[in-house]
Amino acid sequence: MSRQIVKVSQLVRYLKSKLDSDSAIQRILVQGEISNFKAQRSGHWYFSLKDEAARISCVMFATYTARMKFVPKDGDKVIVQADISVYEAAGQMQMYVTAMKPDGLGDLFLQYEELKKKLNAEGLFDESHKKPIPKYPMRICLVTGNATAARKDVLSTLARRWPVAAVTEYPVLVQGEEAAGQITSALLSADAMNYDVILLVRGGGSIEDLWAFNDEALAHVIYQLKTPIITGVGHETDFTIADFVSDLRAPTPTGAAERCSPDILEVKASLLKYRQRLIMDERLALKLAGQRYQKAAQHPLFTSPQRLYSEQRMKLEYLSEKLDHYSRCTADARQQYEDLAKRFDRILSSVVKVQQNRIAQNRNRLVYAQSSRIAKERTRLEQQRLILTQTVSTASSRQEMRIANDMKLLDAYSPLKVLGRGYSIVEKDGQTVTDALALQRKDRISIRMNQGKVTAEVLSTEGGLNNGGKEKDI
Repeated sequence: MSRQIVKVSQLVRYLKSKLDSDSAIQRILVQGEISNFKAQRSGHWYFSLKDEAARISCVMFATYTARMKFVPKDGDKVIVQADISVYEAAGQMQMYVTAMKPDGLGDLFLQYEELKKKLNAEGLFDESHKKPIPKYPMRICLVTGNATAARKDVLSTLARRWPVAAVTEYPVLVQGEEAAGQITSALLSADAMNYDVILLVRGGGSIEDLWAFNDEALAHVIYQLKTPIITGVGHETDFTIADFVSDLRAPTPTGAAERCSPDILEVKASLLKYRQRLIMDERLALKLAGQRYQKAAQHPLFTSPQRLYSEQRMKLEYLSEKLDHYSRCTADARQQYEDLAKRFDRILSSVVKVQQNRIAQNRNRLVYAQSSRIAKERTRLEQQRLILTQTVSTASSRQEMRIANDMKLLDAYSPLKVLGRGYSIVEKDGQTVTDALALQRKDRISIRMNQGKVTAEVLSTEGGLNNGGKEKDI
């Protein structure tokens, strides 16, 4: 804790939390002598546990005192199992006792607690591993001592509650050194027979008498059984290792028989109730079926059945007559078909012969006609060729005459003819010059004559008649 001012309640609460969270002082076994013992009307016990050097206050609540087989007194030496904590109202540390045994049994009690812790850590007590008990077992196995009160109680309870079940007994020793081995062998044999449930029971006794049911090997066998097992060992306050490992723990042998068997009177009452409900359901079903029957009986199908089949018979007769008519028509049509087929064959033969003759005649006629047509076409083409030749010759002569006349006319109008008469053509830069004023002094000009071409340079120009005949000063 940090160095600060705290309230008393805070300090006590802190100390209590520390003690409650310390697993080393929870479910601890403490040996000592009882003193200042007080049993309250509520069932709680208050006392101190002391030795020669110290003492500590203890409380044992009614939940745990009810399981005790003895009431301690001052001076008794005991071994208690307790959790150490703080009673906040008084700020007093005390032990909350959950179990108590006389000190003479201390060794066995210590062995029991150690084995219980070990098997619990191994998971043999886990609820998830426990198998469900069948609701209506018909094959029950009883593992208990022979000719014991526990056996008698179980058999009488089963005979009273569930007499319809078959009970198979496996007599074993239920105390002593050989008891644990016999119980283990009996359980293994019973498990191989696939019973619905196994009852492992024994009457009450001291911790030494019940010690066979605290055997570690027996606990592992019970854990591995495939058959559900119910234990009823000792009295209500007795707890053995076998009880913690079994699928269901009963407080007594009689309780084990009651836990595994339904009450046949309750079953019969349930069956009677189900029977009455079934009878009522059947009566209702019969009533509804009767109503459906009455409704169906009023249907025309049942009131006038002859009308149904008479109509069908009339329809059948009509269809039969129609079928006969179609059959006759089919026979006539077949005969007509056969006659037409024969007639068609004859006509087809005649037509084929006629067509063959006609084809031969047409082929001969066609050959002759083609030969005559070819000769006529050859004659016509020859005539056309002669006409075409004559026409081409005439057109060619006419064209030659026309060309000759055009040449004469062209020659008459040709500028070269003018050049032949002493005239010439003046060109500058490839362009014909028709006006002297278009030239400049020192222009180079080309003069085409009738025979040849002359290149000259302009020295001066003189305008023509249109320009007044004046000389241009260059």
